[in-house]
Amino acid sequence: MLTPAEDRDEILQLLYRYNHAIDACDGERWADTWTENGVFDAGSYGAEGRDALIAFAASAPSGFRHVVMNPVIDVTGDTATMQAYLLILRGGALVGVGDYRDELARAPGGWRFAKRTVTMEPPPESRVLDQG
Repeated sequence: MLTPAEDRDEILQLLYRYNHAIDACDGERWADTWTENGVFDAGSYGAEGRDALIAFAASAPSGFRHVVMNPVIDVTGDTATMQAYLLILRGGALVGVGDYRDELARAPGGWRFAKRTVTMEPPPESRVLDQG
């Protein structure tokens, strides 16, 4: 059995593999970060189950970078929750800001996402960042 710190580290590594896979539009690798019946819920779009997850990631537009910040992870036995902030960049420009709410499950190969809910903030009038 892993220690709580080792569980959290494994979950963080899962999170980073998820980001690299979706940014590469690598459906197989992205689906590998999910349980077999994983649910991706981003409001008006999403996917459920391995085949749908593979198709979703494979058809994702390229050129994006997902940056996750301030993850808070709570592990209880073989399940965990995580919440984090999300920034989406394209061509060096900030194009989206949101939140992740995750449910995770320990699987034979390690931690996997069981459900991920994404809530994006409405875009402001201007995406100019204050340089002050």
